[in-house]
Amino acid sequence: MNPSIQKLLNELEEFGQKNRGYFNIPASTGKFFYNLVLISKAKNILEIGTSNGYSTIWLSEAIKQNNGKITTMEISDFKIKIAKENFKRANLNKTIKIIHGDALKEIPKLKEKFDFMFIDAIKKDYINYLKLAEKNLKKGSIIVADNAIMFKDKMQDYLNYVENNKNYSSVLVPIGSGVEFSIKVK
Repeated sequence: MNPSIQKLLNELEEFGQKNRGYFNIPASTGKFFYNLVLISKAKNILEIGTSNGYSTIWLSEAIKQNNGKITTMEISDFKIKIAKENFKRANLNKTIKIIHGDALKEIPKLKEKFDFMFIDAIKKDYINYLKLAEKNLKKGSIIVADNAIMFKDKMQDYLNYVENNKNYSSVLVPIGSGVEFSIKVK
């Protein structure tokens, strides 16, 4: 990882810890996602929940090595503004497309196909985000959902769906606040 990007990630991690409302994934989860993108050779990522761009930068650093791109969705005006500044600082503007709006309304408008999806937004809506995006997920797509241990109760519909649906192979990875790691097998 580029030292200037790592410095920015460290700064954003600290910012997230000190400022209420910026619940960034831990660095270990970021590294896990980074490695997943590299090993899967993903080219097109969909991220639900941008916040200040911390996870987006981890994903984008990996996807640019695969000559790919990331589409990230965020509803908050203020968070979009901060994320854009961080993407500019990271010199990642060319690999990141930001959609400003409610993911429940924006996902149905998507035309492209994705081979990696990261969900980290309103927990009770994880199931809705995934169901809306299914038509855009290729066979073999990786879906990672954050907070699967910490907010298991709020995500139960989602967890039941991916764990009991023949179209997915899913496992809980006890990293950070828990990541439900799924592969779309059909």
